[in-house]
Amino acid sequence: MSTPSDDAQRSMEQKALRNVRALVDKIDTTEELDRKSVRRQLTVIVVAMLVIFGAAFIGWQLMAPSEAERTVVIPPPATNK
Repeated sequence: MSTPSDDAQRSMEQKALRNVRALVDKIDTTEELDRKSVRRQLTVIVVAMLVIFGAAFIGWQLMAPSEAERTVVIPPPATNK
């Protein structure tokens, strides 16, 4: 049979292992939340850039001076006889 000190030692080891497992779970959860946060931030940045570039393009198109269309008349080729 095991002695009381062996039981106490085993109990402390199990408690330490549970604490380590809890820390690992906490780190995994934190890392997953960080990854999701980074993805969300990247998505927001990309969408914001697209909106800014779209607004700038629309503004550029509206502010660009419109030139009257020119008709270029090309005479028919001369026939050599």
